[in-house]
Amino acid sequence: MRFRAVLGCFAIALLPQLALAARPPGELGALQAVFSFCAKADPAERANYDRQADSLFRGLTPQQIAAVRQSAEYKRGYRMLADILPGTKDPVLACQAISAVPPPGLPKPHHP
Repeated sequence: MRFRAVLGCFAIALLPQLALAARPPGELGALQAVFSFCAKADPAERANYDRQADSLFRGLTPQQIAAVRQSAEYKRGYRMLADILPGTKDPVLACQAISAVPPPGLPKPHHP
């Protein structure tokens, strides 16, 4: 009986990690770097990039978000793209292409 209780506690502790399995921390970091870069490069679309960045962590608690952001994999993914993106020849054009493809679960942005 005690084994089941320990196993149950272990499973509950792993649930947040299982929720993150669909989107690894390195991918979240890389996407966050893209949205942060684009918010600076294309201020007219900042609200759209901020909304897409916020959607990356939908369904997670503030503690889970903090844990993801502190992970080495998240930081590595973020740094990888944060170092490359400033060398883009036409940052606004690149960001406009990125904003045309919403993350899963978000509707496409409307561009008149």
